[in-house]
Amino acid sequence: RQCIQGAGRRRFRQQQWSPSPSSALPYSSLALSDDDDASKTCVTKKRTAHHHHPSPHHSLLSKTLTARPAIVVSKRCFSISRHPDPLVRHGTINTLDNDDAEVGGDADGDDNQLLTADDLEFDEDDNIMSQKMNEGNSSELWDDENPVVGGKSGGGDDYSDIFGIGSMDDDGDDDDDDELSQEAKDDAARLAKQKEIQAELDTRTGRLWSDDWIITDKEWMSDTSFDDIEEWKPTNATRKSLQSVKVFEKMVGEEMVAGVPTLGEMAQLEGKLPKMLPPHPGHGTPGNYAKFRKRQLKSKLKTAIQLSIHTDLKKILKMESWEEKQEAVDGLFEVIGERVKEREPVLGKLPDFGNMVENGLEEVLNMVQGKMRGVEKEMKKEMNRKKTKVPNDDESTAEKEGSEEVQGQGESKEYPKEKVEEIFDVMGISADPPTPIFMDILAAANQLNEQQKSDDATTISPFFAQSNDVGVPNLVYPLTNHHNDGVGRMTEEWQLAANKETKRIMMRDAMREIASKVVDAAHCCEGEVEEEKKGAARVLVTGNRGVGKTATLAGLVASARLSGHIVVYLPDGDRLRKHGFYIEPCNHRKGLYNLPEISKEFCEQLLTSHGHDIKALPPATVENMKGFFTEDQIRRLFKRAYKEDESVTEEEVASMTELSLEQLLTVGIGSSALSSGCYNTVISILMNQTQKPFTVVMDEFNCYYDHGHYFHMDYDENVRKGVPLNRITIFKPFLDAMGLYPEAAGTDISGGDVDVTSSKEAMMKWGSMIAGTSESRAVRRSFTQSLTDAASNIQSENDRKQNPLHVVEIRRFNNVEVQHTLYNFEITGVGRLRFDKGDTALNPEEVEYLRLVSGGSGQQLLDACMIRL
Repeated sequence: RQCIQGAGRRRFRQQQWSPSPSSALPYSSLALSDDDDASKTCVTKKRTAHHHHPSPHHSLLSKTLTARPAIVVSKRCFSISRHPDPLVRHGTINTLDNDDAEVGGDADGDDNQLLTADDLEFDEDDNIMSQKMNEGNSSELWDDENPVVGGKSGGGDDYSDIFGIGSMDDDGDDDDDDELSQEAKDDAARLAKQKEIQAELDTRTGRLWSDDWIITDKEWMSDTSFDDIEEWKPTNATRKSLQSVKVFEKMVGEEMVAGVPTLGEMAQLEGKLPKMLPPHPGHGTPGNYAKFRKRQLKSKLKTAIQLSIHTDLKKILKMESWEEKQEAVDGLFEVIGERVKEREPVLGKLPDFGNMVENGLEEVLNMVQGKMRGVEKEMKKEMNRKKTKVPNDDESTAEKEGSEEVQGQGESKEYPKEKVEEIFDVMGISADPPTPIFMDILAAANQLNEQQKSDDATTISPFFAQSNDVGVPNLVYPLTNHHNDGVGRMTEEWQLAANKETKRIMMRDAMREIASKVVDAAHCCEGEVEEEKKGAARVLVTGNRGVGKTATLAGLVASARLSGHIVVYLPDGDRLRKHGFYIEPCNHRKGLYNLPEISKEFCEQLLTSHGHDIKALPPATVENMKGFFTEDQIRRLFKRAYKEDESVTEEEVASMTELSLEQLLTVGIGSSALSSGCYNTVISILMNQTQKPFTVVMDEFNCYYDHGHYFHMDYDENVRKGVPLNRITIFKPFLDAMGLYPEAAGTDISGGDVDVTSSKEAMMKWGSMIAGTSESRAVRRSFTQSLTDAASNIQSENDRKQNPLHVVEIRRFNNVEVQHTLYNFEITGVGRLRFDKGDTALNPEEVEYLRLVSGGSGQQLLDACMIRL
């Protein structure tokens, strides 16, 4: 590389060799090429002829070449490799290019004399190597101790001056050094820019900026095991979390007991729970979200106006004359724009900001004036009670006259300090914001025990004060963890929590709304209810995946049971529509089919959970049974009911006409042939009685409208179509009661050759039907959407007097709900919040990050808290 660089510099110096005949050079044959190269040389000669100058070195070169004998060896030109370059046109080794042709030439048109590397070595002035080798001082050339080589300091073993490179000046003659120095400058500038960017990133805080992704050697070498981790203690929770989380409490006896509210108590929480967020604009309803944003901006503007005029309103309140007050109010309209703009600079950039502020100020002043009138009435009323003590009619007259007198005279009133703040706080700035409230399922055990001691009439089965083997409270029975994938994801939180003494569900505004719909229709929480007021409500619960539909339904089940309802809870609709073991035609009811094994399971669940309540209901008569049994089945039913009772003879059994509901369910548990009839008989009685409210809660309801998984040749001779679930006896009463027949469904669920009972006739007399869809099961999206549309159409045509249908959408968590969910995770010891001692829940940036990655979904929020994302 150094040879090529040195030769290149010499060739481009302003030195020309005097042309000489090619025959004078013994090595001229090396410069010859093919015809193309010869023509190229001629063209080059003409192009470079005007650069010819006589060279003083020509005589020396000629003398040397004449004296030296001809040595026939292979020669090469500088910058011409012996190995052909694969990227250039192939030719002879010494093929000339334009740069090589510019080395020599004359103006007279003589042939250019090409100089080879050996020829250039005899440049005595420029080539130090040639001089020393001709003088026989080769040892001096390679001497590392030689202080001067080429006029430069040449010590060392890098041999940098072996080809005379050291003779180059330091003023920038080396173009490569200039390029290298420029590259070094660019690299230095780039490194400086990177350091500047890294320094700016180091100043940022929050997730993605301060995460330590490197596992240190100390952590790798640590021998800490799971057994070495400290035991979780309730004291690990921070004071802020303990103070922020609210658990529902009510007075039982003489003490406050935490637990689960009744449906009536839950319905009274209106205004105490945070409002749900509007539908996401990307989910098909951008108009609703736009209206919400307008209301939000308007409220924010009014809040800024209230804060801006707070001091002025105090001064106006102390003024005596009406003219002073009016002048002060006019002054507010002149300065309010600038004040609000300072508080809300972003809103101040709106094009219609001025009009918005003026309208907002007018509304705030009207609200203040309305509150002043209300306070004046209360003060006048209180004053009349203390001084005059007149009857109510005279009191109202005196109050009205006193109020008119105050308004007519325009005199200032002296208000108490607490009343003044109440008057001015029209936007509720000083009021406590609504916060979520948790129900504690396990704490309901104490609540039940206290009720049993105080009032036997409201005694609830002790079964609900217990839990199953995996720790799920029986108050939400039969909800439990499936051995494979579980039911929803709600019970997973209870399993992962370190605190096993509490099982909490967050009550949200949607849960309160559903409870209020049931209470308004059934009037089930008012003690003794008149027969005319007893009714039933239908509710369809919808929402995206992970927003808390399963938790909402489970909370309603617990609340309804504590309210005295008999509840049939079907939490796993996806399993029920697939795994019924086998299906068989119903002999007594043409066109319907039985699932004997599922019926046995339903009988056991109903008897286990509400056997205590069923005992108080009237027995089933033979007339009730004839709709679901044949004559032969009825005889077998009575025999099995008294099979183990030796005190009853066969004649007595044959003459019996009644069986208790408990006996029917017991027979159904032990007989596959009779289980479907037993269960349907009990359900029919519960739907038509008015002694106790009856509620049915069905989760994964959209699975019943998917493609069928039960086939029978009596329904389809080719066994290609699945049997619709409203033709299966154990599902038919519930599907008929909901009365939803969407346009798109996986089966012919609308009817066919079987008469569909109208919802009005199939609905229970007293209670409610609550069904929730699921987005975590394999159901076609169009089926779920068609089901929701069908419910919405019925809701728009609701008959408010009887069996109304309501559609309640559960939406993503808002900021307050996310924060309190994290507080609850820290208190109960869930995931990485178990030992972080507030590093997550008390860090606003971390809370915002978790809200971002979860999208406000409770399911994804739990996942994000289990590992550090």
